[in-house]
Amino acid sequence: MVSSELTNGESVKTIMDKVKRHDIKYVRLIVIDPHGAPRAMLIPEYQVRDSLENGTAFDGSSIPGFADVNQSDLNLHPDPSTFIVPMWETPGIAVMFCYVSNPDGTAFAGDPRGLLKRAVDELEKKGYGFNTGPELEYMYVIDDEGKVAPFGKGGYFDAPPLDPTEDVKLETLMCLEAAGFQIDRVHHEVAEGQQEINFRYNDALKTADNVILYKLAVKTIAQKHGTTATFMPKPFWGVNGSGCHIHQSVIELDTGNNIFSDPDTEFGLSETAVHYIGGLLKHASAMSMIVTPLVNSYKRLVPHYEAPVYVAWGYANRSALVRVPLAPGEKNTVTRLEYRHPDPSCNPYLASVMLLKAGWEGIEKKIEPASDIQDNIYEMSKKQLKDNDVTFLPEHLGEAVECFEEDTSMKEILGDFLFENLMELKREEFNSYMDFTGVEWAASRPKITSWEYERYLTRA
Repeated sequence: MVSSELTNGESVKTIMDKVKRHDIKYVRLIVIDPHGAPRAMLIPEYQVRDSLENGTAFDGSSIPGFADVNQSDLNLHPDPSTFIVPMWETPGIAVMFCYVSNPDGTAFAGDPRGLLKRAVDELEKKGYGFNTGPELEYMYVIDDEGKVAPFGKGGYFDAPPLDPTEDVKLETLMCLEAAGFQIDRVHHEVAEGQQEINFRYNDALKTADNVILYKLAVKTIAQKHGTTATFMPKPFWGVNGSGCHIHQSVIELDTGNNIFSDPDTEFGLSETAVHYIGGLLKHASAMSMIVTPLVNSYKRLVPHYEAPVYVAWGYANRSALVRVPLAPGEKNTVTRLEYRHPDPSCNPYLASVMLLKAGWEGIEKKIEPASDIQDNIYEMSKKQLKDNDVTFLPEHLGEAVECFEEDTSMKEILGDFLFENLMELKREEFNSYMDFTGVEWAASRPKITSWEYERYLTRA
């Protein structure tokens, strides 16, 4: 039962005290749809107690991929631990993330946030915790005589005046820190208008919530300053796209030991971590549909733009799908794996579930990956790729759907409901794009179409 797991008298009282102390008039209840987008409703402060104790009903059939019209009644259950009063919101509004239940109180199988919660709870029962740290890139864009154009002429590490976004970024940083974010670093990325604000890693569920809040803050504050922030993976052809590299580590809860760390090996990486990599590589092609979920995602995944194209791993190798960063500091703290495949349009809850489950399968089955590669994989010949057991990631979303469908682990990880619904949504999306262009994928790939801008620019 969802509601009984989430609330008790103390947490309800705590939230109601916060509502009174912050003079909250409305609370925005956020639920995550299968695409990873936040959907929300406002409830007045006098309905908050009832929502915490009993849930709040909503029509699930109006959210694509959630529920059929004949089984549309679902309930939101606010998670008290997520209550915040964001500075980017209208004064008097607080926010809480929610889980979703069926009318009988059982967990709704299509709830991405609930799926991640169950996955990390299952891992905790084994004595482990899963930490993730995403690096979300995005772009500020403007309307230039009816065309989408980058805001500013800056490049990697450029400062004002080449980067004209200082004011909007500073306000974003202050709002994020006021919401509890710990900011690691901020800089202009390679492409014009492209930015990266890195925040501190956390447990996977907290991190996924932070991704949603981060995107809301970035977009809302950009709009206030007269520009648009887009997390569309590839807004412009011929320049770097925006990625969402996800750093991961697994710790023993009772000792704090990082099971990916082994100071006795050459690079400080444990055998357990290598097996985890084996699981990631085994399921990489199938996971494409989840971690790179848009038609536009596959216009980012081309050689020479620091985006992965091949299924391989290496130490400090940015041409590989899985990179082992060789970071300074205490090894138990800094040892981690970087999965470079995802982009910022992905559902952070489903992406985390996929990575954890695929990697854990590698640990349990002791899956040995091919040898690590230190060369620039983009420059390797076909023979060298074959000799090193390097395979290709899916070329487009349609191929990714096929790989997803053929990998039996995907249904086991997501459950029948999400497996079938996501596959249907993504197959329909790819077919819609192909109908729009009327040409083969290879012919349409080197161009960002109006279909993509309309569908992804503000919603990714």
